Amino acid sequence: MSITIEIKYPHCHSTNISQNGKKGNGKQNYRCGRCGQQFIGDYHMTYRGCRSWVVGMVKIMLIRGIGIRDISTTLGISITKVLKVLRTTKYQIKPKLSHYDCLETDEFWT
Repeated sequence: MSITIEIKYPHCHSTNISQNGKKGNGKQNYRCGRCGQQFIGDYHMTYRGCRSWVVGMVKIMLIRGIGIRDISTTLGISITKVLKVLRTTKYQIKPKLSHYDCLETDEFWT
């Protein structure tokens, strides 16, 4: 029984990949055949925040109204990563209801 994992270079999405030795920590190093850049496969990443599917999951969970700390705990990533994804998204979160059309201030009495 063998397991096949299709690896693509994250930037140019080329499938022309060759193994290029191992890193000092024992992870497999790959080289892109199109542009010649070296990289580590997505499944070798030890920190889950570096994986490609995490950003999409964080966006979905933010839209569903899940809190930042809950997202961090559920996905096993840092709060800083969740906040970075929140800052870089182009979508704006708007409240469902607006309680007041405009606010007025009254004079302060001393």
